[in-house]
Amino acid sequence: MSKADYDPFNAREAKGNKPRAGGGRVAALSSLAEQKMAVDAARRDQLWPKPGGKVEGVGPGAWREDYALDDTGCLPDNCPVRPLGFDGEQYYLVDTSGQIFNTGTASMGVERIQKLFAGHEDFLCWCWPAFSRDGKRVTGFKAEEVRRDLYAACRARGNFSMTDMVRGRGAWRDDDGRLILHCGGYLWYDGRLQDTGEVGTHFYVRRPGSLVPWGEPVKPEDNPAVEIIKALRTWNFERGDIDSLMVLGWIGVAMMGAALEWRPSVFVVADAGSGKSQLVGKSGLLRSILGRSMVATTNASEAGLYQLVGHDSLPIAIDEMEGEDGPEQAQKIIKMARDAASGSVRIRGGADHKGVEFQAQSAFLFSAINPPPLPPASLTRLAIIQINKFKGDPGTPPELMAAETVGPRLLRRVADGWADFPRIYENYRTELRQIGGHDSRGQNTFGTFLACAHLLLGDEGLEALGLPFETLDWYAEQLRADLLPELADKKESWELFIQLLLTSPIDAIQEHGQRLTVAQVIENSYGGGEPWSDEKVARYLAAAGLGWINRRDEKLGGWLAVPNQSRVIGKMMADTPFGDRSGNGNWRFALSRGMDAGIVHKTLPAGVGGRKSEGNRVTVAGNQERCLFINLPAWRKHASGED
Repeated sequence: MSKADYDPFNAREAKGNKPRAGGGRVAALSSLAEQKMAVDAARRDQLWPKPGGKVEGVGPGAWREDYALDDTGCLPDNCPVRPLGFDGEQYYLVDTSGQIFNTGTASMGVERIQKLFAGHEDFLCWCWPAFSRDGKRVTGFKAEEVRRDLYAACRARGNFSMTDMVRGRGAWRDDDGRLILHCGGYLWYDGRLQDTGEVGTHFYVRRPGSLVPWGEPVKPEDNPAVEIIKALRTWNFERGDIDSLMVLGWIGVAMMGAALEWRPSVFVVADAGSGKSQLVGKSGLLRSILGRSMVATTNASEAGLYQLVGHDSLPIAIDEMEGEDGPEQAQKIIKMARDAASGSVRIRGGADHKGVEFQAQSAFLFSAINPPPLPPASLTRLAIIQINKFKGDPGTPPELMAAETVGPRLLRRVADGWADFPRIYENYRTELRQIGGHDSRGQNTFGTFLACAHLLLGDEGLEALGLPFETLDWYAEQLRADLLPELADKKESWELFIQLLLTSPIDAIQEHGQRLTVAQVIENSYGGGEPWSDEKVARYLAAAGLGWINRRDEKLGGWLAVPNQSRVIGKMMADTPFGDRSGNGNWRFALSRGMDAGIVHKTLPAGVGGRKSEGNRVTVAGNQERCLFINLPAWRKHASGED
């Protein structure tokens, strides 16, 4: 890739220069180390007396009368295991490692209790002692008393849900909208590292480590987002800087995760030799920035991703998402990304015939040479990043100097700028609506990408890159809704149904050995050669479950009657959102939305087909059917863009 003007960022071109890793690298690392030490010291295992000893003057088993109790009144307040609540027969506790312990329906015997209190076994002997026969020696602990008090404490805490009350790694918002960054072993909250645990109404479970924000605020001159855009400019993106900003914006979305109301995805499409692997591959630019904070794979299933991500909101990158490889599985994953955009809860079957809820709140990145078909509902939730081949020598892929600090510095930019994000986001949404012609979905998707990129770069970064920052209309002009490939095929549900209906072949009848589509039959009524008679057109369309009325009425034109219920139409619409192989369908709900456009009518106007009054019943294939009616001349005008 071209490396012009790229010396500060490429290790091979900057020999002898020390990596510039942000304002005060030593100070930043020292600050983080001190904060981690403080958290680690607070969570360090307490030393308990040997069995039979006292704790703060209180002897074994005497804590109920002589020791302070926790807020449930069922445990001593120094208990290393904390209750969370219950759900039916399942009781949830925080074990000594900061993780959730689910009693399940299995017996809570000695072994499971020891696992729950691992590292604090002597506490068991102090709190629930088992004495020798003479009552002078503590010989162990009473498991039945442990169970009794732990269950009672969970009952006192109330109902608990693993789905919406447990949070793993990634970004979240507290009950007041403030940003919480779950870094695995620590939380970044209120400007500093804190221990994992309960914050407000949620429990943040301790997990393996991931990105931690930089220890000091990142100055504009040390902002890595500027250098990332310079690196991205070395790829031959179809939309140039706009696509570079989309990629940087996705990095921001990936870091903000569940803290965002909307999490759009990106789909990188590129031929071999275009640098796709250098961008999204195992050793690519994005992986070097996000590291272990990104789940990256080339072969995944929907169930596998749910199990792997669990309660995390980490980004998911799937390379080689090709159209010919397991299309059904690909569509399930694309649907998962669609649900993750808004954080929809999905329910799957689980053990003991009980439903299990999953809530994916990750940002997705896909890449492929030949992507699978993308449904319109998914296209409105993502940006297509097209990488073209280079005309000359692509050169050496860019490398980030001090790459291990780039992710933490960007994450610190997110943490420090979070309060400004709503304002930036609304500014872009306004421009996309007023200038770009986007509906609310387009504003959400592209507004989120642009706002995240702006937050990471700041006004100073945009200015340094020669990009507008005082006014934002340029971005909306570049992303006009009528110019975007993502939205080129976007249709209202009623438009999509009519298009699918007209292009569906009629199975029951052939003309010269070929099946004709509904649209071809209608076109034959107009005639390229000799026009078909209305009777012939009606007979062919009746085989498709459709009615044909008065095509040659010069004033009112042709009308297509679509029954509200039809097994024939249902089978024609199989494998679409509007029908199934059993012959059922919901097309009448979609089609009725076309009435506002004057194309679909609830009743057939008086005068059409000799009718004396309006009505919604016509004869189709010998049966009287309640129908909706498509005004074909109006549809032709609408489809051609003349209205």
